[in-house]
Amino acid sequence: MRLRPASLRAAWLAGIARRRHCCALAVALLLPASAQTQAPAAAEYAAKAAFIYNFALFSTFPNAQAKLIRLCVLGRDPFGNLLASLEGKPLGEAKMTIAYPRSGHDALKQCQIVFISASETDSVALLAQSARQEGVLTVSDAKGAARMGIMVELDVEDKRIAFEFNAEAARAANIALSSKVLRLARAVY
Repeated sequence: MRLRPASLRAAWLAGIARRRHCCALAVALLLPASAQTQAPAAAEYAAKAAFIYNFALFSTFPNAQAKLIRLCVLGRDPFGNLLASLEGKPLGEAKMTIAYPRSGHDALKQCQIVFISASETDSVALLAQSARQEGVLTVSDAKGAARMGIMVELDVEDKRIAFEFNAEAARAANIALSSKVLRLARAVY
């Protein structure tokens, strides 16, 4: 039996599809269960890191040094090594750097942006007030953080990152965020 060229092509494509399917199945079976369960959290924090970078890119800071914008992570670090990709990334004329200070006081003195981990929920209101006095952009993913004075609250809504922006807190800190970014906010108050 002789196959026509179209049949040969179809058989060839079917073979490729079958091999790809088998490879994908093998990879999925070989992945450890912990990697499969951690993937959604890693994806969430990778997206949050990208949001933080864009907040830095589209903000003006009263105390920014011309060459450096420092992002500090305060409390338990949910990002793992995801923020390492932001180290040295350009922000206009400046570059981003990452730090992990021991205290809120140190963070507010050293940084232009502070990510306040959910582990620091008890001190959010005090940190928010101090950040306004120091001109520091505050970001957190603790529930209700924006209503407690944090400038940007990150949240997951329908499997996507959403944020609320506390404009009053930002104004008090003399921080301006681009209107292009603010249009993306779920809420501004």
